[in-house]
Amino acid sequence: LEIKNRILLLLFTWASLLIVCYHFKEPLLFTFIDSNKYYNTVPYFIFTNVDEIFYVYLQLVFFIANQITFIIGLYHGLIFLALGLYHSEYNQLKSIVKIFIVTWLCSIVLLKKIVVPFSWSFFLSFQETNNYLQPASFFFEARILEYFNYFTNFYYICVANCQLLALTILFLNNVSEKIGTVKTFRKLFYLIFILFSTITTPP
Repeated sequence: LEIKNRILLLLFTWASLLIVCYHFKEPLLFTFIDSNKYYNTVPYFIFTNVDEIFYVYLQLVFFIANQITFIIGLYHGLIFLALGLYHSEYNQLKSIVKIFIVTWLCSIVLLKKIVVPFSWSFFLSFQETNNYLQPASFFFEARILEYFNYFTNFYYICVANCQLLALTILFLNNVSEKIGTVKTFRKLFYLIFILFSTITTPP
């Protein structure tokens, strides 16, 4: 019965978030667009289908509602499991959830302030050509749907990397307290980190 009630609460929360986010869809979309500094004036985007703007709004609303509902679902899961755990186990699980939420918020700030502006300026630097070396010129006009997909892809990559970093720090901290394996295999850990960052980041 408690699981059923919590699922109903999550569904109600998700539906409420959809309604609220759709009501404020224009400011929410502007927060996504304003994360890059490419435009010195009011940013503009093109669209090629008559229903593309509406489709972007729907994607944005579902994206935000799903992320917030997932965080609230973690809270419900923690409260549901609290009565069946020892006090030490509950504190450990609570600290893990707190670390997850803090790293999730840090990944959003990192994405908005550093990752997206830097990657945006990096990729757009290829249209600044030298006429002596490359006579062909390039001009970029951003399509709103492609920019939204670009932002969400970077969001998932940034969140995954931050969560993996937090889990790695917790794992290494736990291991270092028991045995000296970290010092023995630190070169292997460095190699794994470099390979993972090379695979998950864009060129």
